Amino acid sequence: MNKYFIVLLTFLFLEYKSQSQIIDILEDDGYHLTDAYYKDVNNLLDPYAGTWIYINGNRSIKLILTKKIKHYNTKYYEDVIIGGVEYKQNNVTIVNTMSEINNNYVNSMRYPIAGNALFNKNFYPKCPECGPNELRLRLSYEEPGKANSGRMVLRKITVNGQEALKMELIAGSIMYEYGTTPPEGFKLPVGNYIFIKQ
Repeated sequence: MNKYFIVLLTFLFLEYKSQSQIIDILEDDGYHLTDAYYKDVNNLLDPYAGTWIYINGNRSIKLILTKKIKHYNTKYYEDVIIGGVEYKQNNVTIVNTMSEINNNYVNSMRYPIAGNALFNKNFYPKCPECGPNELRLRLSYEEPGKANSGRMVLRKITVNGQEALKMELIAGSIMYEYGTTPPEGFKLPVGNYIFIKQ
C-alpha cells in the first residue's frame, strides 16, 4: 500500500511540476519567472508570421517570420516570432540569414530576427496614425559578424487590398573602443519599408 501511495505522490508532484504558470505576453513585465510560460493567449503574433516581400527598383528584401510555440530558453517558456532576411541589390545578395531559421537555438535571441514585444502607439517610435487599441510588434535584428544590433518595429496594414507590413528598421548602439575605427553598420539600410504578404 505504501509503495502505491509513494508512486501516486511522485506522479502528482511531477504533474504539478510540469504545470507552468501561464502569463499572457501582454502582461510580460520583463522580470521573467522561472518555468513560467509567456503565452500568446490571443494569437496576436499570428498575423506577422509568413513570407513578406519588399521591392523598390533594383532592391528587394524577403522577410520570413515564423511563430515558435512554447519555446524553452532554459529559464522560461515563451511564444516568440523568429525570422530571417534576404536583401538583394541588382540581383546580388548583400545579406542572407534565411538558413538560421532552421536552427534550434535555446536562446531565441540568437536568431537574426526574434521577439514578441507588443506595444501601442505611444511607445517609441510613436505612431500617430495608429488606432487607439492597435498594437505593433518589436523584434531584435542582427546581421552576421556585426557588433551592433537593432530593432524592427512592425505594423500590420493593408495596401491595395493586400496584407502588408510597415517595417521601421532602427539601428542600435555600436560598441567599439575609443581611438579605433567604428565597425561598419548594417548592410540592410535602416529606414522604413512596406512588405506585401506572399
